[in-house]
Amino acid sequence: MTRSSANSRNKAVRTQNKFSCFIIGGSRLTIRCAEIILRHGHELRGIISPDSVVNEWARRSNISNFGPTCDLDGILSQQPFDYLFSIANGLILPREILARPRKYAVNYHDSLLPRFAGTYATSWAIIHRETIHGVTWHVMSYLVDAGDIIIQCPVKVKADETAFTLNMKCFYAAIQSFELLIGDLSCNCEVFSKQDRDERTFFARNKMPPTGFKISWNRCAYEIDAFIRALDFGQYFNPIG
Repeated sequence: MTRSSANSRNKAVRTQNKFSCFIIGGSRLTIRCAEIILRHGHELRGIISPDSVVNEWARRSNISNFGPTCDLDGILSQQPFDYLFSIANGLILPREILARPRKYAVNYHDSLLPRFAGTYATSWAIIHRETIHGVTWHVMSYLVDAGDIIIQCPVKVKADETAFTLNMKCFYAAIQSFELLIGDLSCNCEVFSKQDRDERTFFARNKMPPTGFKISWNRCAYEIDAFIRALDFGQYFNPIG
């Protein structure tokens, strides 16, 4: 686990302050992070999600929930709040939304930024035969996945890793690091580090491998193996191709 600075680990006294927030996103990770927020006694004002499972959880937990077609700016402008958490959120939020929190908007990304910004980061990491991957919590900016880093958590990529298994590793790393993030935010002791734009790699949603989604027998065996594992999502839907 790495924060942007070791200073936040060495606070002799960490005064805990309660904050208010909204979450936008749709996955089991969204629910787990919402549970962490509530367990620490913070005020979760609402969840905006396209996921019926997330919205059902919110209703059972007496949390206001809104669908993807809601007036997002109208909802967020009703009363001041401190943080907006974007967790497994596929929407690019406009600047007026990012400006709504009194503090800032925080995004979860499933790579060690600035590398593998964009979409399907775990699959691209396997295709590129990375040995270390990880997750990042960062401040949201007008440029996708480019804001200041708050905390990161690396994970090892095994030789037989698939998109499914690496996604699971990132899932648990996200939960572990979010717990630390909430602690830092509640005592105002988070420290930020700027991303090195020279190290940035970005993969758009419509980007495809050089051979599309066909196996090229002209590639070496290691590349073919990585390509197949990168498209193996187990029992889950393959969102790439």
